[in-house]
Amino acid sequence: MSAKLETRADCSRCAALCCIAYPSDEMPGFSASKAAGQPCPKLGGDGFCTIYERREQEGFSGCIRYECFGAGQHVVQALFEGRDWREDPKLLGPMVETFLEMRPLSDLAYLVERAQAVVDEETVSEELSGLEKELARIGQSRASLADSKAFEKCQNAIRRIYATIDPAKLRKS
Repeated sequence: MSAKLETRADCSRCAALCCIAYPSDEMPGFSASKAAGQPCPKLGGDGFCTIYERREQEGFSGCIRYECFGAGQHVVQALFEGRDWREDPKLLGPMVETFLEMRPLSDLAYLVERAQAVVDEETVSEELSGLEKELARIGQSRASLADSKAFEKCQNAIRRIYATIDPAKLRKS
């Protein structure tokens, strides 16, 4: 059985994947302009952030607010078995690609966790537990991440469940 997916970022177990994967052109909270797939200009030659402690003062409050819901560390620790593009540069492309595939799955895992906190109905709770397990199964390998039908099925189930949840309950959780 696959382990439950983490739903909070732990940058110390990642490899700056969000600092490379996403563009920052015309995005609030990012004072440097970069294209998707290009390293942030604030990443040092060692692949670590050179302004981590001063991000907000340097105009990078978007970095502080950004949440990958655990996708980054899952890619590095589980899918690449702790290997890192900073030691093996040829891994950069595959890691970024895998991160971009993993991120939507991590979003769904977070939504399942939020729903579990507010759902009272036992049948829905059981369905959420099943979704949690299915998302973990999909996230267990790079090959299973490519199973768009399984992902879509989970996505549709979560949408259906969220349509039944009182938004006030979600705001309180």
